[in-house]
Amino acid sequence: MKNILSNIHTIAVMAFSALVFHPSPIVSHPSFTVPNPSSTVPNPSSTVSHPSSTVPNPSSNNPSSLISPPSSTELKALQSRIDSVSAAGGGRVELEQREYVLNGSLRLKSGVELHVPQGAVLRFSGEPDDFLPVVPTRWEGTELMGRSAMIYTNGQHDVSITGSGVIDACGGKMARWGMAPEMMDEGGEVKAEGSAAWQEITHGTHGETIEMPDVRRLREMGSPSEGEPIPVSERVFGKGTFLRPCAIEFYDCKNVRLEGFTLKNSPFWCIHPVYCDSVTVRGVTIDSHYPNNDGCDPESSSNVLIEDCLFRTGDDAVAIKSGRDADGWRVGRPSENITIRNCRFYSECNGLCIGSEMSGGVRNVKMENVEIGKVKNALLFKSNLDRGGYIRDVVVKNITIEGVHGAVLRFETNYFGYRGGNSPAQYENFHIAGVKAGKAEGYGIYYDGNEQCPIRNVAVEDFHVESATHPYYLYHTQNCTFKGCTVGGVAVPEHPEESKERQSCDVW
Repeated sequence: MKNILSNIHTIAVMAFSALVFHPSPIVSHPSFTVPNPSSTVPNPSSTVSHPSSTVPNPSSNNPSSLISPPSSTELKALQSRIDSVSAAGGGRVELEQREYVLNGSLRLKSGVELHVPQGAVLRFSGEPDDFLPVVPTRWEGTELMGRSAMIYTNGQHDVSITGSGVIDACGGKMARWGMAPEMMDEGGEVKAEGSAAWQEITHGTHGETIEMPDVRRLREMGSPSEGEPIPVSERVFGKGTFLRPCAIEFYDCKNVRLEGFTLKNSPFWCIHPVYCDSVTVRGVTIDSHYPNNDGCDPESSSNVLIEDCLFRTGDDAVAIKSGRDADGWRVGRPSENITIRNCRFYSECNGLCIGSEMSGGVRNVKMENVEIGKVKNALLFKSNLDRGGYIRDVVVKNITIEGVHGAVLRFETNYFGYRGGNSPAQYENFHIAGVKAGKAEGYGIYYDGNEQCPIRNVAVEDFHVESATHPYYLYHTQNCTFKGCTVGGVAVPEHPEESKERQSCDVW
């Protein structure tokens, strides 16, 4: 598909780290001691400072404010309030209990708490070009200048979105860019919810979609098959292109708090902290069922806490990321010190995930006390030979799972989208305990490693699956043990015999 790019003014791009990261060689780790990530993760919200004053809504006594004014006026007025409060040193910007309709991106600023109370609805236009001009962002792990998220924050500190109201991204129009033509009816509408076609489109961009030429072009810019990568300032995907933006994105921010609200209908990933430090996502409900609607994807971010959340999503509930392939190595910033706890996840794809865009590395992660519904794969660590990087020092405990189509516990090193590289990811130092799952239509346990870089040092205990077509499969692993584990009521050996041939689990 021919891409039509508009004339775009030169945009200043923030300086990115020149640090080059390359997949490190295999290093021997004779001892297996997994640190408790939560001991190194402070409560990020405790460091978010907002002055106690509340800035009144200037229209709070105006009866006509109960009817939404033209969206351009609404956006400018709300943005002006945010800018003024930030310039004055910070405080709360509180919405009225009514609907706001915005025809563009809302930009949060340092020191501002945007409070969306019960009865308030912050609704966006859903029109693709309302989210231009382009801004610095990352799309599936590759940096670019692309459409802005509905709420976008760059380079700010002490920023919050709170309250029990609703944020509706109205992303259906752009979400169609991630749907294959056969998923539409004759009138161009998405086929009925509940149909076989609907079940497929909610699991991501399978097939040739309208955005795929731009996806391939961006990936070649960031991780070229030959030659040097294109500078980020020249990777411009604006008017006439089809890469979907996220609903809420914090880019290079510190001390971020998201608490209490409901987020609906994202065009792409729902909440996306990139290059952030000290992030809390607490008590947030997500109800969003379009393709690639991951709930929360912390990317190259540190000290992240996700707790007490309810996610009903079209794709992975949580997927921790750190950049894709050579572009991720160039930036070289891991995701680290991340805790996910006391949540309920009802995904139409996967549950708790790390990857597949993890080329900058992921370390010190704790997942505990999580309820997962019927999903494709429940605990999924994914990469392929393009990625490099590592996933290490991960603790998972007290997880309940209704059932899976693929695998309950899955280490995957052959994730789809492989472009021909030879940089295996390192998976090492996992402790998994207290997992209870219903029926697995595929595998109870699936470890698919590489000869160059085996999956190693994985200790699993008190792991129980009601039934599974295939109890366990291990391929190219080292020091992987099971204690007190059963599948279908049958004990899993402490040291299972490895498979002599690779097996596939084609459930994504």
